[in-house]
Amino acid sequence: MTWEIVAGLVTLTGALIAVMNVVVRVNRTLTALEGAVGRLDEAVREQSAKNRNFFDRIGNHETRISLLEREHTN
Repeated sequence: MTWEIVAGLVTLTGALIAVMNVVVRVNRTLTALEGAVGRLDEAVREQSAKNRNFFDRIGNHETRISLLEREHTN
């Protein structure tokens, strides 16, 4: 083996290590983001249920206020 072949193999090995390092970081980031999106989806669903409950209660109060206003004006 000549030194050019050894230098080429070292360069290819270094490039492969650099690419694999980036791939591992991207994979780790995507996994973390997938978990975060899952938690966010769950939080949005819980908030939607709470909002529906609040809107129902507000609607009931508006109806009661309207009835009281009608009684008061009559």
